Amino acid sequence: MNKFQGWKNVFAFTYKQNVGTKAYKLVTGLVAVLVLALAMLITIVSAAPDEEETRAEFSSIQKVLVADCAEVGELAYAELVASTQNDTYYERIAWESAEQVTTEEELARLAEEKGEGVVGLLYTMNEDVLSVRAIIPETSTVGLSEGEELATTVASFVQSQRYRSSGLSMEQLIAVETPVAVTVGVAGEEPNLVADLIGMFAPLIFGLILYMMLLMYGQRICQQVSTEKTSKLMETLLTSLHPYALLTGKVFAIVATALTQFFLWIALLVIGLFGGVAIGRVLYPDSTASVTMVVDFLRENIGESALSPAAVVLAILIFCCGFLFYCVIAGLAGSMVTRPEEASSVQGVFTLPIVVSWLVCYLGGLMEQENVLVVARNIPFTIPFGVPVELLTGTVGILQGVISLVILLVFSALCILLSARIYKGMVLYTGQKLSLKTIVGVIRNK
Repeated sequence: MNKFQGWKNVFAFTYKQNVGTKAYKLVTGLVAVLVLALAMLITIVSAAPDEEETRAEFSSIQKVLVADCAEVGELAYAELVASTQNDTYYERIAWESAEQVTTEEELARLAEEKGEGVVGLLYTMNEDVLSVRAIIPETSTVGLSEGEELATTVASFVQSQRYRSSGLSMEQLIAVETPVAVTVGVAGEEPNLVADLIGMFAPLIFGLILYMMLLMYGQRICQQVSTEKTSKLMETLLTSLHPYALLTGKVFAIVATALTQFFLWIALLVIGLFGGVAIGRVLYPDSTASVTMVVDFLRENIGESALSPAAVVLAILIFCCGFLFYCVIAGLAGSMVTRPEEASSVQGVFTLPIVVSWLVCYLGGLMEQENVLVVARNIPFTIPFGVPVELLTGTVGILQGVISLVILLVFSALCILLSARIYKGMVLYTGQKLSLKTIVGVIRNK
């Protein structure tokens, strides 16, 4: 007799029963709409040109009144205009001295009298610290950010002029004005902020998604299997189906239910990204944003093999097999239940490995413990939480992904056989207190 005969019927019935509920349809639909909308919104916003690109060619400031209360002296403001990154931005400004002004109030009043596009610049000296302050009248059309930008530009220019008037040689001036950048890194490595951020948050987000899916659907498997075992339904089912077929069909159906939901959301995410790019190009014709640019950006920062077709396919397979493996563990936990009150306590057999495996993979990567990660890539409990992200980011190669996938498949098959044996063997112990000795005896067919 084929022990798996009839599993397709169990699969079809359980799958239809789960996806047909109003709660499943409502959650799936709401999240799908949210994912699609967010993907399109983020892509459209990212396609908008930067503020620097939309900045006017000329400043709205028409005149600057300079009140020199720090005795800075005459400055060649024409050189300031030429020294800015956009040498035409301040080109139309008229610079005028306000010699009699000594306070902000006087400078603001004078600027207001001169017109709407007039700004005051007040130089003051306090404890050997030169301060350059932009004064904008309340009636002025000049924004605060533009006034702040002007003050910053002038302050830098004044500092440069003071160095030059100090009698230093050209070499000394270059040495003084050369900016100093400070970075920290490991010898032989170039620091990469993007790669560090991706390495920190990608495993965290992926682990959370997998963790929530496993808790939601794994507990459902455990509950359904344990409910059947503690009722008269199990005896009826086992008269026409082998435990292998019963557990395989039920576990595969709930896994398919979860993955249908998950991949629908992923498909809408991709549609939202491409749709957002198309809409962004209509709204902003000069935009160069595209999904391909995002992929290229990730490859430049985290590795050439990142998001390659082979890595993506293998990561998806490992994710699906890893989810299947933990769902089989949930079925195994449900098979151990002999009384209804034991169902909640037995679920710890399923939830504890999830929490521990996620923490091992995440903290191992965060603390750069390569030895821990090497071991985690070959343990079926930790593979689903680490290897898919490492494949997508190019941290591990295709060979390691294949090895991890084979390990998951082998252990999933073994767990199905073990669960079925426990499920069938516990028939004679329904209603009795569960013990380790009982479980070992059932496994050994005693």
